[in-house]
Amino acid sequence: MEKKKIKKPELLAPAGNFEKLKTAFHFGADAVYLGLKNYSLRNFAGNFSLEELSEAVNFANEIGKKVYVTLNIFPFDEDLDEIKAILYEIDSIKPHGIIVSDPSIMLLAKEITDIDVHISTQQNVMNTIAANFYFSNGAKRIVLARELNIEQIKRLCHNAKGKIEVFAHGALCIAYSGRCFLSLYMTGRSANRGECTQSCRWNYKLLEESERPGQYFPIEEDNRGSYIFNSKDLCSLPVLDKLIDAGVSSLKIEGRMKSIHYVAVTTDVYRHAIDTICEGRVMEFKQELKFLTEELSRVSNRGFTTNFLEGKPDSSSYNFESSKYINQFAFVGAVVKKTDSFIEILLRNPLNKGDTIELRDRGLKFEKVNVDNIFVPGKEEIVERANPNTIVRLYGNFDCGVNSIVRK
Repeated sequence: MEKKKIKKPELLAPAGNFEKLKTAFHFGADAVYLGLKNYSLRNFAGNFSLEELSEAVNFANEIGKKVYVTLNIFPFDEDLDEIKAILYEIDSIKPHGIIVSDPSIMLLAKEITDIDVHISTQQNVMNTIAANFYFSNGAKRIVLARELNIEQIKRLCHNAKGKIEVFAHGALCIAYSGRCFLSLYMTGRSANRGECTQSCRWNYKLLEESERPGQYFPIEEDNRGSYIFNSKDLCSLPVLDKLIDAGVSSLKIEGRMKSIHYVAVTTDVYRHAIDTICEGRVMEFKQELKFLTEELSRVSNRGFTTNFLEGKPDSSSYNFESSKYINQFAFVGAVVKKTDSFIEILLRNPLNKGDTIELRDRGLKFEKVNVDNIFVPGKEEIVERANPNTIVRLYGNFDCGVNSIVRK
C-alpha cells in the first residue's frame, strides 16, 4: 500500500546574525526570520544592518530559501518617520516577508512596499474573525498566539482566508504572546520595545509588611525558593503529526538570541521529524520520538512542555526549581574547511588536547573524535590548548563536513 503523503509545512528558523542564518539553512530550514538593528523585539540579538540584510536575501535567493524581516515593535509617533525610511530601504532589498505587530507599521508596509506582510504573534490573534480581519486588510500570513490548542488551530487553518504560522519550539512567556510590562516596571526596559530582561524568571519571595516588616518568606518548592513565572520551553514534537495535520503553513522555532548549537540542532531535529511525518511514516516518527527529544535536550533548555497545544497547561509546564538553562553539551565551534585528510574548526570556546568532541552535521549525523593533537594552520605547530576565535586543524578522514557544529 502506498504511504499517504501529507502537505509539508515550511520550517522557519531564527537567525540572530549571519552565521546563524547560514547554520539554519545548512541544517534544513526553508526560511529564516531576522531583525534589523532597530525596531524588532530582540534588540539584544546580533541583528542585521540593511547592508547585511541585502546580503542575506541574495544568499537565500541563490539557494532557493526565504528571509522574513521582523518590524514587530510597538512604535511611538516619533518612531514612524524612521520606520518609513527603513521600509523604503527594505522595499529595495525585497525580502520575502515583513513581520509586524502594530497596525501603523502594517499600513505603512502596504503603502510603501509590495512585500508580503505577516502579522506577529504579538498581535494575539486567537480566532477566525480576527484572522480574517487582517487578511481582508492585506496580510498574507498570521503567526497565531501561543495560547491555542491543536483543535482551535485546526479550525483557524480551515476557516481563515490566508496562511497560518505557529510556534513549534522554544522559550515561552507568562504573558499573552509577550504582551508584558513586568520588565518595564522592574528595570525600565520594555518587552514591547525589544528590551525584555526576563524578570518573570527571577527568584521571588513574599513580604508581609504590617506584622513582619523586613522578613522575607520564600514561596518555595525547595530550599532554593520558587521561580513562579518560569515556564518550561515549548516542544511540539509529541504532537507534531497532529499539528501538521491541522493544516499549518509554517512551523516556527523561537530563538534569535540562542546559540549556533541551538539553531543547528533544533532545525535538524524538526527537519527530520517534518519530513518523516509528511512522507507518511508516522509510526517511524513515533518510534524515534524519544531519541529526537533527547537530542533537543542536549542544547540549552529549561525542560519541555507542549504548553497549550494539548489543552490548558498545568503546573508541570513550569520549572519551579531554577530559571537556569540545562546544558548537556558545551559548544566548541564550527567546521569551516574539510579535505580528505583534515578538518579546520573556527573555535568559539577553548579546545584542549585530550578532549573528546562530537561533530554534528545535518541529517542527524554524529561523529565522536578524540583530540590527540591540535594543529595551528600556517604555523606548523602543535598546541596543548587553543583559545576562542582561532582556527585549528584536526587530521583524519571525517564524515561530517563544512558547517557541522562541534561540541563536547
